[in-house]
Amino acid sequence: MNSKRSTLSVLAVASMIALLLGLVGDAQGAAPPKLTWGPDATSPSADWTKPALGKRYRDPAYRTRIRRVTSAEGTRFDRNTYSRRQAENSRGSLFMTYHGEAEYRIYNRRTLTLKRILDIHPDAEPQWHPTHRNVIRHIAGSNSSVGDLRLYQTNVRNGRTKVIADLTERIQRVWPDARYLADRAEGSPSADGTNYAWIVFDASERQLGIVSYDLKADNVLGAVPMRAGHTVDWVSASVTGAYMAAGYDDGTYVYDADLTNLRRLTLTGEHSDLALNADGRDAYVYIDFSAGPDAGWLVSIDLDTLERARIFDVYDDANTSVHISGKGYDRPGWVVVSTYNCKEPGAWTCEKVMAVEMVDGGRVLNLAHTYNCGDEYWTEPHAVVNRSFTRVYFNSDGGSCGTDAEVYLLRVPSTRRFR
Repeated sequence: MNSKRSTLSVLAVASMIALLLGLVGDAQGAAPPKLTWGPDATSPSADWTKPALGKRYRDPAYRTRIRRVTSAEGTRFDRNTYSRRQAENSRGSLFMTYHGEAEYRIYNRRTLTLKRILDIHPDAEPQWHPTHRNVIRHIAGSNSSVGDLRLYQTNVRNGRTKVIADLTERIQRVWPDARYLADRAEGSPSADGTNYAWIVFDASERQLGIVSYDLKADNVLGAVPMRAGHTVDWVSASVTGAYMAAGYDDGTYVYDADLTNLRRLTLTGEHSDLALNADGRDAYVYIDFSAGPDAGWLVSIDLDTLERARIFDVYDDANTSVHISGKGYDRPGWVVVSTYNCKEPGAWTCEKVMAVEMVDGGRVLNLAHTYNCGDEYWTEPHAVVNRSFTRVYFNSDGGSCGTDAEVYLLRVPSTRRFR
């Protein structure tokens, strides 16, 4: 073999491998983007315009790769559902949105073709199966007219729905008037899809108590009444399933999986998520807007030890609302934070998507500006990271300042510095 040709072949293969690993630039030969760490007040580009559907581009400030993947044309919005609910299936081949016609849609991530409109209730609280790429688990609905005490799953290939757990008899032994269950759209099962937590309601929408459930063993782990004089905004299993968290009206609390050993985590119930810290233990990450010693701080609490880590201060030269996504289970110790409702224009936290380390003074990797200016719930960015922490889905109105939120898919830079 010609040695020169052999050398060129080796170099070509090496370059291709490097490109796939993200160690060199994109297909046009551009240099890899320099990552921007820490508080950064670089302004969004005045020249940015909403890209066409399917168009890929680089964020003007941070050079991350982004693609617009849905369109709100002809409807109110076609948006990511929430920061605490996984958008992407277990294989990363499909993603789910909530469409303006009050329906959940499933799209092919690569081609953006619509695969199915799910025949489930708008309040069915859908969650992707942890390993089956075509299955979504959900409840019947979160009100007394459509809800019940069962868990379902729907196959997104053929649209067939079946009951996978019926808790009716067991729950009604505890609360005879029980009619339906729900986590109120902010909960998640454990990462392995085994443990669940729900609020139980009667026919008049009154909260009766909380139930925790092991799907794999078909076992009710615990059932407790509401704390006297209090109501719950949401409940959720922790990532490992060892704990159940509840956002009461007087703060956020955590139970063991069987709903014993109640402890108070916070005095308020601001935006938050359950995540894994760097040691692989369950954590609760939230923004503290109380008047206490952590006021303004993004905080992470270890659910084993209740030790607190203050990550960064949103009140430091800024003031903005945030959402948190702890769904990147394969990269413990990091969450994705998206911001909106900025009170100090030009502040470093304004209208951003960031990867954030869950330790005292944790590192912040700036990922993108959202170019979103809507000021109501439907246009909040609600960024959610996938399990592998390689892609983030977030909402933006593209500068219209209307309700027409659409989904943008951001590719997280490949870097060993997350470790």
